[in-house]
Amino acid sequence: MLRFDLDRRLRSGLTRRKTGLVLVLAGVLLSVGCSSGQAGSRRPSPHPTHFSSAPASPSSFASASAPAQLRKYPREQLASKPCLALDERDLAALGISGRGKQEPRKHGVSCTWKLAGQNVSLALDLPLSYAKTMTKNGRVSQVPVGQHQAVQAEFQRICFIFVAVDDVDQLIGTTTIPERGVSQDGTCPAGASVAAAALTHIR
Repeated sequence: MLRFDLDRRLRSGLTRRKTGLVLVLAGVLLSVGCSSGQAGSRRPSPHPTHFSSAPASPSSFASASAPAQLRKYPREQLASKPCLALDERDLAALGISGRGKQEPRKHGVSCTWKLAGQNVSLALDLPLSYAKTMTKNGRVSQVPVGQHQAVQAEFQRICFIFVAVDDVDQLIGTTTIPERGVSQDGTCPAGASVAAAALTHIR
């Protein structure tokens, strides 16, 4: 089995692409990861829009047509409050009901959401050493996360995704575990979708 140096590939990618929030990743080791549809794509909200029968004023039309401003935060703030990384619009697009659950972890704080039978935990300040450990024995691949690339590792029904933003020693990652009886096919796409949505809120 071929092996790759995660640190080296992350750093070489960072040198080539240093434009703001351009995400850098490590390379592929073996074959493809998950077989589901493209990771990071957002689905329309399943709830239909209901319109009021009352006549609307011109000002209300203007406010309704104006897109809501996307809230962005410093990565350090999201690292301490990761549940802020998904707003109401993200939750609706991903089909997540309820708020995320914030929990202390060995490497900082994470927020966990339930998405289509998948438990997705997001952390925004993971050390490279942790990523190396989690990818060591998994089936590793390079996958798209939104408009960026990430390292994905599948290991015993768990899917890990890591993305570097400016610094390979401070990684953004998701850990996705399916509930009992739920197909594993959606595990990696669920984690990638949460990561992609979270990355849009980093300033």
